[in-house]
Amino acid sequence: MLNKKLSIILIFAFSFSYGQKTNWKIDTKKSFIKYEGKHVLHEWTGINRKINGLAVSSNQFLKIDKIALLIYVRDFDSKNSGRDSHSLEVLEALQFPEIKFYSESINIKNKTATLNGSLEFHGVKINKIFSSSFRVNNNEISFDGELNLLASDFGIELPSFMLYKMEDLLIVSYSIVLIK
Repeated sequence: MLNKKLSIILIFAFSFSYGQKTNWKIDTKKSFIKYEGKHVLHEWTGINRKINGLAVSSNQFLKIDKIALLIYVRDFDSKNSGRDSHSLEVLEALQFPEIKFYSESINIKNKTATLNGSLEFHGVKINKIFSSSFRVNNNEISFDGELNLLASDFGIELPSFMLYKMEDLLIVSYSIVLIK
């Protein structure tokens, strides 16, 4: 009789915990999003360490079900205040202050995650699929990778200097670290 009661309790406990979700938040000390811009005469990098967001996972094999990220254009730092001020004008940061990414389609195999979601930048939302490395370490999950974006896909008019426009291609690298 005791074994039957114990079995029922264990089955109930397992089925209850199996369906639970876990919320993960961004570790702002370890996470960043960086872009590389180029012009005929020079190259630069801007980095943003003020990432807001969270992820939701089912406890089943640490599967990430959803992820949402929000960053502000004003928080990118290229170590050149003049360039940063001009980029706020070009990107119309007063009208479009946020960059958002949201995905409910995350496929994890081995140490690679494929994220299919919507990226909203400069008031334009596009669907984007990209791969990143995926790591689980104690109570920490990390997504690291790189993707290419075209500023013109978001309706951004490229600035020019000395009669040459900056290159359309932006190389974006990131490390998103999630903690419980």
